[in-house]
Amino acid sequence: QPTGGAPSPPPVAQPSVDTTGCSVCGEGKEVTNPDAIFSFPGQPATPCGNLQDDGEDGVLSSDQCNFLPTLITLLCDCQPIDAPSPPSPSANVQPTTGTGCSVCGIGKEVTNPD
Repeated sequence: QPTGGAPSPPPVAQPSVDTTGCSVCGEGKEVTNPDAIFSFPGQPATPCGNLQDDGEDGVLSSDQCNFLPTLITLLCDCQPIDAPSPPSPSANVQPTTGTGCSVCGIGKEVTNPD
């Protein structure tokens, strides 16, 4: 504690990226569409997943890390890291095995097929 001054603030927890790295989606967010291709004039087209890796590995400059979230959030589908993944479209399809019926629901069967 410095003499005559206020106590030092406690250390701040760092995000889970390399100390020189950043999250290209912004703090606490991650790319959920790694195959989307981001292109910017004067730069090579790059998959969002590669951008995220480059950010975490410290390859990108702090300037790039600061402006990328505003450019890639929608394209790369940036989501909070702890958010559950949206269900895939096939998750709501009912199985058609056994006596079940995908039209009627699990455990039910068609009683009047005509």
